Amino acid sequence: MIKLKNERLEVEIDNMGAQLTHVVGNESGYDYIWNGEAWKRHSPILFPSIGKSNNDEYILDGETYHMPQHGFARDFDWQKVNQAENRVMLELKANAQTKEMFPFEFTLQVEYKLDDNRLTVGYRVINNDSKAMPYALGSHPGFNVPIDDDGVFEDYSLTFGPNQKQVKRLGINPAPFRDGSKEVYDQVQNSELALNHEMFDDGLIILDAKKIENVTLHSNQTAHEIKLDVKQFPYLTLWTMEHATEPFLCIEPFAGLPDQASDQPTDWKNKKGNNLLEPTESHVFEYSIEFK
Repeated sequence: MIKLKNERLEVEIDNMGAQLTHVVGNESGYDYIWNGEAWKRHSPILFPSIGKSNNDEYILDGETYHMPQHGFARDFDWQKVNQAENRVMLELKANAQTKEMFPFEFTLQVEYKLDDNRLTVGYRVINNDSKAMPYALGSHPGFNVPIDDDGVFEDYSLTFGPNQKQVKRLGINPAPFRDGSKEVYDQVQNSELALNHEMFDDGLIILDAKKIENVTLHSNQTAHEIKLDVKQFPYLTLWTMEHATEPFLCIEPFAGLPDQASDQPTDWKNKKGNNLLEPTESHVFEYSIEFK
């Protein structure tokens, strides 16, 4: 485990998957990150796919490849590149196992950096290959709700900033696949979405976030809140367990999308939401989380 700290927060990161596992407030001793038994992960990195692929496969240049749900980055040990007291960079490079699923030479880096009460998470995707590389990248952090045991899940809301006249939701059917539709999400009123567990019974909620710069989890039962700056990501996904009342919520910046439902694998060069990275080039994504 890797530990970072400053005067406000202590952070722990697992080399397995390079996932964030704890963010603890120094004054309160409260851990904002989910560590319960019902969902065994905490904040997995999703790469090179997001969601479940049709038939657990995809097509590239006429060839069919196996791809597990959310890709494979979360299931490999990452190597530490460098570390200081308040920051660390880790990376995953292509290997024989990854090439069976994803036929590219690549490097994926993540940097975690603490500044006051803010944790910045930065990604760099590097194409070391001689051919263009399609991929998706997502972050899947799970937060304890209620925060610091103040109130209950249903006391909490999400506020989307800046002021949103309307927010659009992508259709899910059957979960966890998209159905190709997009419509106004009328549960968002005056930029605010009130939370309850039943709203997740049909699966994940994917929002078109091209006009959303930040999202804040808050409640009038507490002074604590969690604010994510997500303006570099075109989609924002919300998820907690279906038909359950587990006290956590995942707020997930996505640069990519799950498959649209089909009885055939998806061609990744034509997949909606995928990024295309040219040889020797890199893409950079960053978001931050403020913990109060």
